[in-house]
Amino acid sequence: MAHEFNPKLLEEIAENHGTPTWIYSAEKIREKIAQLKRFDVIRFAQKASSNLNILKLMKNAGVFVDAVSFGEFKRSLKVGYEPKTKPGQAEEVVYTADLVDLDTLKFLKDHEATINAGSLDMLRRIGQNSPGNRVWVRINPGFGHGHSQKTNTGGPQSKHGIWVTDFPEVLNIAAEFGLKLVGIHMHIGSGVDYSHLKESI
Repeated sequence: MAHEFNPKLLEEIAENHGTPTWIYSAEKIREKIAQLKRFDVIRFAQKASSNLNILKLMKNAGVFVDAVSFGEFKRSLKVGYEPKTKPGQAEEVVYTADLVDLDTLKFLKDHEATINAGSLDMLRRIGQNSPGNRVWVRINPGFGHGHSQKTNTGGPQSKHGIWVTDFPEVLNIAAEFGLKLVGIHMHIGSGVDYSHLKESI
């Protein structure tokens, strides 16, 4: 980092910018991105920060994004992300939700966005209003884990995702409406203990 966050510097920042003030290190963010470069795709969850400068940094570093609201999707457009998928490439933006209203769905359709459906009802609604759309599905694998019960987003107590045993119905709905199933997504929790994940698999 270019600066150490010593008390004197923090006092100067507060005097110059007021409080509360959020301080980010672009250098540190780039370091973390570099550690993930061995993966084919790095995807940033925009819910982690609504800061447009950080989003621009992600875009310039080749990081793709996940949007879980209409506002997040529009922010991704504002910094130059392209929702229409290029042949042979991963989606720059994926819209993820358990349900979606018709106005948002129309906006996503107009931008040829890939949608990650978190419920069978949502998948059916996409099919009815945007047949042939590219979709992912969010699957609940039947287990979850996090650093606390509040951050556990998988298993029978989680509201998120299509239950793994309902996957045949996913295929039926996709076939009925000509949906292009191009991705599967799972979010089982935050602060996951990977040894626990290995046991579950």
